[in-house]
Amino acid sequence: MHFITRLASDPTLCSYPLPLNGSLTWHRVGVSNAGGASIWRTNLCVKNIPEGHILVPSYVCTEKGYQYQWQARTEAANQTSVLLPIGPAQADSWTGFVPAKDDAHALQSKIDCWHSRSNIEELDLQLTLYIPNSDTLPNRDLLTLCIRPVDQQTCRLPTSASAVAVPRPAPVSQMQADNEIARRICSPTATAMAVMGDQAMKHWSEAVEQCYDPNTKAYGKWPLAVYWASQHGVLGCVETLYRWDEALTVLQAGQPIVCSIRFAKGQLPGSPQEQSGGHLVVLYGVEFDHKEGFALVMDPAGATIDSVSRRYPLAAFTEAWLNHRGAAYLFSTKLTKHHGSDPVSAKANDHGH
Repeated sequence: MHFITRLASDPTLCSYPLPLNGSLTWHRVGVSNAGGASIWRTNLCVKNIPEGHILVPSYVCTEKGYQYQWQARTEAANQTSVLLPIGPAQADSWTGFVPAKDDAHALQSKIDCWHSRSNIEELDLQLTLYIPNSDTLPNRDLLTLCIRPVDQQTCRLPTSASAVAVPRPAPVSQMQADNEIARRICSPTATAMAVMGDQAMKHWSEAVEQCYDPNTKAYGKWPLAVYWASQHGVLGCVETLYRWDEALTVLQAGQPIVCSIRFAKGQLPGSPQEQSGGHLVVLYGVEFDHKEGFALVMDPAGATIDSVSRRYPLAAFTEAWLNHRGAAYLFSTKLTKHHGSDPVSAKANDHGH
């Protein structure tokens, strides 16, 4: 099964590189007595999900300090799995969110997504959104839900006619950070490179700070990376791609892609790491030497700034990325100034679990 839906309150304001499927329908849940905060809810229903699939829900908006929480309920057994809320790194969670739990036997919670442990006839997903400083809906937001097999055996490789590249992002090496965290911060480092253009280094430490998750004590939680970008006016979501077509479309739109990869010892030639159980890199192009294809990648694990830019054999990179989960951070093609941050040009430009 391959399923994707992309929704927005106002699709005309998204500038997302892949097609949107429609508009979000929100229902007001309540208004807080303090500061005019508002609470909203939307629901999705998906049927006939097979065993062995990954389900990745994602949401962003550009409201300052927003928070949200996903819940999933299987209709047949009336069992619920609730993910932890997402919000600003230093903020307390809104008290109206429900405690996280994993009581749905058909689903297994994986920090920021679910895996199906058996076939699911019908699954109801609920998103609760808390906006602390506004009693109106956000006009710039984006919701995606992706479902695909956790693992797939083959993926058709691009041909030389599909060669494409965006301007190479400014390099940032995670290994230049303090030794205590240097090997743990690939996600915020890759995200800063993908969305901050030539200002990536300037925003790097902030990205690292905001992507720290006190619950897992890690920096690689997928939604925290796109949340940080959203607070700079950049709409982006986590998707699980399963073929190169979508990735090439994003690159052709001028946007690099943050890819979640994993590989066994020696299986990604040219990598600064011998192996990895979970790592984030920035894909900015695909090129060919005659018929041999290569992925053009900014790998934050490079020991120095000069060694961040890499060229990986396309087949090996595909095995490391699209054949297992295929998770990626995708961002809007028109990036705007927000909350006093630097303007970012779309043309200039760890996961540990």
